Amino acid sequence: MMTVEKDQATVAEVVGDGSSAGRTAATRIRRIAPWLALGFLLVTVVLVGFFGRSGQDGVALSPANPAPAGAMALAEVLKGQGVEVVHAESLEAAAASASAGASTLLLHDPDSWLTSEQLSTLDGVADRLVLVEPDNMILGELAPSIRQAGLIPTSEDDPLPAACQVGDAAAAGTISAGGFAYRADLICFPPATAQGGPPSGSYAATAGQEVVVLGHGSIISNEAIDQDGNAALALRTLGSSPVLIWYQPTAADLALTDAPVDPLNLLPDWVNLVMLWLLGTGLLAALWRGRRLGPLTEEPLPVVVRAAETAEGRARLYQDSASIDRAAANLRAATLIRLAARLRLPATSSATEVVAAAARHSPRLPADLDQLLRTETPTSDAQLVRWSQDLDALEKEIDAR
Repeated sequence: MMTVEKDQATVAEVVGDGSSAGRTAATRIRRIAPWLALGFLLVTVVLVGFFGRSGQDGVALSPANPAPAGAMALAEVLKGQGVEVVHAESLEAAAASASAGASTLLLHDPDSWLTSEQLSTLDGVADRLVLVEPDNMILGELAPSIRQAGLIPTSEDDPLPAACQVGDAAAAGTISAGGFAYRADLICFPPATAQGGPPSGSYAATAGQEVVVLGHGSIISNEAIDQDGNAALALRTLGSSPVLIWYQPTAADLALTDAPVDPLNLLPDWVNLVMLWLLGTGLLAALWRGRRLGPLTEEPLPVVVRAAETAEGRARLYQDSASIDRAAANLRAATLIRLAARLRLPATSSATEVVAAAARHSPRLPADLDQLLRTETPTSDAQLVRWSQDLDALEKEIDAR
């Protein structure tokens, strides 16, 4: 008997939940397994995105961009033909690479990151300079004899014919329409819509072809390089030297100044005129629509307002908000209070007591008085007016007796 009790005491003294450490750990791991899997997937995506880019970028016409807007296809073909394609990532790298030997420098700066001083450092550093869709500032520093001549519509159905004797353009035959037109000593691929004025074309170059302008940058993109004669023109223009420096300025090339930059200087000149116009328009609108206030008038205080005006104002508020039930409740309560005072009843008397006292001083039946003072509820303005007249008539009957 003592042995059984000792065994039962031993069984009762169990520490923990009775499970092993391994089973407890497995249970906890199963609970957090979804979160661990999600975290592992997130880390994997970040690592693959960071290390799996392999130098690719998303910049338009970049030699490292395989997207339709990039130019990796042209760069790879040039490399296969023995041309060393150097992707310069800064102004200093572009200038240093171009000065190393016979080379061609391609400059594509659609966002105008470079200043005039920075552009002047690229003048003459390479045997040939190819400018892709340059603006007037780039042309003024690197090719003063070449000027912009407007846009070439991309809606033209037919490609642009060479229509010149330049070897590179004649070998291409035609290129896709679009981009900008330029005027220079040598021009090719004139737009079909050009009528009158000096001749212009999508391809422009100086007399010695040291500077070449490609007015339609998309012809070297991955999606358009195989159309018409785009590939022939691009390969002959960019592959004429053993080294091709492909330079596209970025925000890192912005020139730093010692003086702080005034944010107002970053705005276009027409912003000030527009702001003045808006300010003047706002003042005129304020004068036109503003309320004309008269002179201040003095009034002695306190101001005494007649009860009739207060009652009329409250009645108009009830009428505007269609609060018929609220108006009826106020009229009922006021009538019961006045009848209780006239019938010598205490102010705490109930509606039933007021009805019983009024029946003793009125020829009307108690049921009619009960309906009038307690149960009747108007539902329209007409019923409210008629009911209020009945209440007023009852008060006059009580007063007459």
